[in-house]
Amino acid sequence: MSTVNNALTLKQILLGISDSLNEAQNHLRNVKPYDEFGRPNTLYTLPYLDFNLQVEAEFEKETSTETQTSQSPESLPYSRAYNKGYERALAFKPVANTTTDTKATNKVTSTISGRFVAVVPNEGLPQMIINATPKQTSNIHIYDIDVEVFNAAGEKISDALVEFNYHQTKTELLNPNATLGHGTSFLNTSEIRTDANGKAKTQVTVDAVDFANGHILIIEVNVGNVLTKISIQK
Repeated sequence: MSTVNNALTLKQILLGISDSLNEAQNHLRNVKPYDEFGRPNTLYTLPYLDFNLQVEAEFEKETSTETQTSQSPESLPYSRAYNKGYERALAFKPVANTTTDTKATNKVTSTISGRFVAVVPNEGLPQMIINATPKQTSNIHIYDIDVEVFNAAGEKISDALVEFNYHQTKTELLNPNATLGHGTSFLNTSEIRTDANGKAKTQVTVDAVDFANGHILIIEVNVGNVLTKISIQK
């Protein structure tokens, strides 16, 4: 059997390094600040990791019969190359001792260098918080959605673009075996910026049939990648 089955794609190599880095960081993060005698432990973090790998890239042409069933599931998408005369895709493996082989090969030894850099969540800024509250108006099918955007430090976030979306898929999951009217829509705007006090407001009209049947309607409110969900029900 070919030694190329022990090779990895470049994607697998980099993902393997990143997974190991995450495991190491999680272990360090879970170290107790004090030992059993009350003495402070030394705490570490991994702000970045430089790596330098010497690998062998190889196109290989088999002289023996081998079926795709002998390949791992990870290698199957890369099992064929589009280079004439080769039946294997480009794969990488650590440089090992040269062994005698009867197969025709085309190998290139190269060095892969790079750095994994830890990115502080939210770019080091206090976590953003969205407070969204639906309020029924005089028209039972129309709701005001009041939104307040602030961060964990209590600072109000002005001029933040707030997006409103009716989550039809989630609504259908919460109402099994129900026929939804799909008449829910936003009246004035589905995007609005917060004012100087970090507040924004929009109106949503819910489908009359859905409202009468007591269906749970899900509305998503997000600012960038910060998301919250609210539900509207009779």
